[in-house]
Amino acid sequence: MQKYAFITSTGTNIGKTFLTTMLIKRAIKLNHRVNALKPIISGFNRNDLNETDTGIILNALKGSLNDIDKISPWRFNDPLSPDMAAKNEEKTINFTDLVNFCINNINNQNYDLTLIEGVGGTMVPINQKYTIMDLIISLNIPVILTIGSYLGSISHTLNAYKILNKHNINVSSIVMMQSEINDVGCEATVNSLENYIKNSPIIYFKRNDIDYLKVDKILNYL
Repeated sequence: MQKYAFITSTGTNIGKTFLTTMLIKRAIKLNHRVNALKPIISGFNRNDLNETDTGIILNALKGSLNDIDKISPWRFNDPLSPDMAAKNEEKTINFTDLVNFCINNINNQNYDLTLIEGVGGTMVPINQKYTIMDLIISLNIPVILTIGSYLGSISHTLNAYKILNKHNINVSSIVMMQSEINDVGCEATVNSLENYIKNSPIIYFKRNDIDYLKVDKILNYL
């Protein structure tokens, strides 16, 4: 049985890539055939590949430099939203091509698990017309919403969760990564969120914590 997930977030630098690599490594350990993508990446520097999200995902997959195009075909130098980064290079991201790229990977029977990591948060612009939310809606696969424990995260999380629900997107789990700055506590944040979120499990990780029982739960929820 094939499983899929789109990993999105409430913003940037929340922990999507850390979560993606945890899921990759654990799924491989469990003998799953894993495919993982980050179709769009900005702030990409090929000379510093191992420090980029694409490079980190490649390393988790035990891939090679030849696989960069398979992981991240839309790469931009400036650390800006995709629409702005592409414009600075006099390029644009064709939304139909992006959707087809993702669907072709989702339909690849060579893999048991396909993970697609978004860029930034749910409403990041892809071009002048479409956002990451439009991509999520088009793919219609389970979403893992990655959030932080920083002050303000509760509002950001509820906003993202509400718009995902509005479009009938299956939020298979909400995964909190403990924030380094302005942390108000994972337990307190989860307790507050659970007053409003009833249909999606919330799992949290303390900083630098890799709890494989929790990782297994995230995989099983898909």
